[in-house]
Amino acid sequence: MSSHAESQELGRGQQTLHEAVNSHRIYEPVRGVHPRVELPDEEYEEWLDSNQDVEYVVINFSDAQKVIKRDGGLRQAIEPWHIPVILGTEHDDDVNKRTFQDVVDLLEVVQPAIYVPDVVYSYNWMEDEIQENAIEAYIGHVRDLQKEIIEQDFDIRLIPTNKGWKYEHFVEYRELYDEFDYEEFAFYAVQYTGGDAGNGINVLQSHVRNSIAAIDMEDVFLIGWLAEDDLFDFAPRVRGATGLRQWKDACSTRNGLSQDPWPEFQESREAKLSFNEDQEQRPVNEFFSGKEDN
Repeated sequence: MSSHAESQELGRGQQTLHEAVNSHRIYEPVRGVHPRVELPDEEYEEWLDSNQDVEYVVINFSDAQKVIKRDGGLRQAIEPWHIPVILGTEHDDDVNKRTFQDVVDLLEVVQPAIYVPDVVYSYNWMEDEIQENAIEAYIGHVRDLQKEIIEQDFDIRLIPTNKGWKYEHFVEYRELYDEFDYEEFAFYAVQYTGGDAGNGINVLQSHVRNSIAAIDMEDVFLIGWLAEDDLFDFAPRVRGATGLRQWKDACSTRNGLSQDPWPEFQESREAKLSFNEDQEQRPVNEFFSGKEDN
């Protein structure tokens, strides 16, 4: 790993070669399959150490804060060629206590990086008016944050995420996407698992189609879903995915996490994810029907 002392000597005004390269790479869509990790944690950090088969490292916002508090930055925990993808979406309590300045402060330290913002919770049991307010608040937060990033000239790319599930909910994103020329959407899928999720994969795929139909973005980055057979059936524009449990199970040995199984795991998932990639995308209006409003 690169030393914290080296980073401090260079300062924020001077970039390493890797930082200069990553400043360009962060503006490419997140495609393929990538690991989410829990930090700070010796097991994950050892797995990432010198791991040249990993391109993007997906980290929760609060975990990134802990690493920064420990090391002053992320480069003690990840390699210089790893691109951090910071997830703002976490437990409601963590999101609710996070301030706008907390986000700005962290982004200044982790750049160049990709950030998936979060600011309010959204559930399908909420009344329509409350849900609409949540979407409005989220879009306002992303807009304010993007303007701050432009003002501060940060090497940060934002990928908005889903607040809602209906076609009409995602239509509210159109103006935001047009304003900042966003072409990617981060679909947070974790809430589609668990005891109350029912037939979660069918509902998830339906809601992803709703977002594509409404926003017509080029790429969807699926967060929290790496089940191999499920990836096969997503819409062609779902070109990136991340998760934790499946890759960790595949890479676990009696001696801890091994880097060796990762390329095969990644390749097998990406083969399923890219199966529909060469097929012609259906017209967006074909996605929308009353059945998609689950």
